[in-house]
Amino acid sequence: MLSMVKRALSKRHAPLLWLLLAFGFIGLAYLSQQRLHQFHYDQEIKQSQESSRFYKASLLASMRRYDYLPTVLSSNNELFSLAANDPDLANQKLLTIQQRSQADAVYILNTDGITIASSNAGTPTSFMGRSYDYRPYFKEAITEGKGNFYGVGATTAVPGLFVSSRYPLDLSKPAKAVVVVKINLQPLLDNWLSGTDTVFVSNDNGVLVLSSNHSWLYKTLGDIPTEQLQSIKAQQQFANEPLTRLDLAEQDQITIVKLDGARYIRTIVEVASEIGIQGWTLQHLTPYKTITDKTFSDWTKIIALLLAAVAILLAIRFKNTRAELKTSRGESSQLRELNLSLNHEIIERKQVEAELTKAQIDLRRTSKLTAMGQLSASITHELGQPLSAMRNYIATLQLSTAKNGDSRSDKTLGKLLSLVERMTNVTHQLRYFARSGDKEVHRIKLNNTITGALSVTQPAILEAKVILKIDSPDTPVYIVAGEIRMEQVLINLIQNAIHAMQGCEDKRLDICIAQTDTSAVMSVSDTGHGISESTLKELFEPFYSTKPSGIGMGLGLAISSNIVTEVGGTLTAENLDTGGARFLVTVPLANDDSK
Repeated sequence: MLSMVKRALSKRHAPLLWLLLAFGFIGLAYLSQQRLHQFHYDQEIKQSQESSRFYKASLLASMRRYDYLPTVLSSNNELFSLAANDPDLANQKLLTIQQRSQADAVYILNTDGITIASSNAGTPTSFMGRSYDYRPYFKEAITEGKGNFYGVGATTAVPGLFVSSRYPLDLSKPAKAVVVVKINLQPLLDNWLSGTDTVFVSNDNGVLVLSSNHSWLYKTLGDIPTEQLQSIKAQQQFANEPLTRLDLAEQDQITIVKLDGARYIRTIVEVASEIGIQGWTLQHLTPYKTITDKTFSDWTKIIALLLAAVAILLAIRFKNTRAELKTSRGESSQLRELNLSLNHEIIERKQVEAELTKAQIDLRRTSKLTAMGQLSASITHELGQPLSAMRNYIATLQLSTAKNGDSRSDKTLGKLLSLVERMTNVTHQLRYFARSGDKEVHRIKLNNTITGALSVTQPAILEAKVILKIDSPDTPVYIVAGEIRMEQVLINLIQNAIHAMQGCEDKRLDICIAQTDTSAVMSVSDTGHGISESTLKELFEPFYSTKPSGIGMGLGLAISSNIVTEVGGTLTAENLDTGGARFLVTVPLANDDSK
């Protein structure tokens, strides 16, 4: 038996142990996932930074390759002399320079911005005779000596980087011409497009001038001010491109962005200061899915190892459990029988306790009502005849004073008569407990009790300025009870409701009759101050009242409760969520054969 108890105690702790192991497994899995995610996140950030430096270096190499050329050409006086005097020979020299340097085009503008010599002279897209005075690279070269500009070619519609230099280089001397070298960055873009990385370069207006995604070219990172848009159009920088906004949004931190519905890790590198073009930045994007995929792959491997370890532990546990089960099967049967016996005993004791408690409550109430009945009989007997005699004496004196014209005495006698009437009403209430009375019951219409009760309480309702609402079904609701006694119940409830609404601005009284499959329900609701929790417990006890002394004896609800109980029903009270209280009278429906 002792071994059985020990095993039972150990089994009691087994669920807790397995629960702790489960939480530990979940915690370890979550922690490993977080660690793996952070590790791969850091690795991708590092890789993105390295890739950004690589792309920056390739961009700078492509752009710096021709930095020397405009300056060297500006130092060649013979070239500019030929451009002014022998354009054909100048065009041949510029073509040779273009072919040897592998620049996209080399041309010379006069001080009015008109091309006077060009390496592509004689071709369908020749620059000869065309004016480019609106281009920033021309204006900067004239005023500052050098210029840089990236845009779509106004003549060829081919985008490129335009690098310019004035002639002569000495800013103290007046400008005579500007030499321009156009660099085609398409080979660089081809390398970007053939790769798997996502990278783009934006200018000072946030327009993507270079991108590994061709569909993103000339998209914008944000809204461009109207003044800047007008400047871009005047410079014909991007031809007729619409410059629509790229669907890029920053997330909780600057390194995470959302683009076209996908999340990316972003690395930003500034390149403007090194290429001489203001506002240029390079951004490298790494799909966030790369991190989640790597994290999930590694995490599943760890989970597999953990599950394998758990499977081994479960196998060991299962083997031990089977061994224990064989040795404890007989003892567990005894334990089940003992447990069932104990449960039955507990249930029986609870039932006995509940019945005893109810019997004690009923006994106290019955004793109280019995004692009150005896007391009420004595009081009504002792006070009945004296009160009748006093009423007769007062009436006689009122006749006498009326003849003598003594109004003062007549008022005093009126007050005495009012007091006698109040005492008589008290004895009438007590008479309910002093005798069984007329308790004959028969089949009645519960709907009719409203009419009878209102014939008594209507003056009080009007005087208190209470708004009355009655909700009674058109079809009769039949119960077995005494009609006068049910009217008395409703009268008491209406009078209590009127008293409860004293001092309230909103005075509404709702009387409703409804029925279920087996019961009739009559409710009386008010908008008064409600009922406290302590009052609810004692509400239907005799002589319990919340009214001031002299207003009532606290017998109305006790009488009403007894009347309803005698016909097999219940009288309950509850507070409404909207304020006020509701009393519910629930009585069994009459059978069709009830008389």
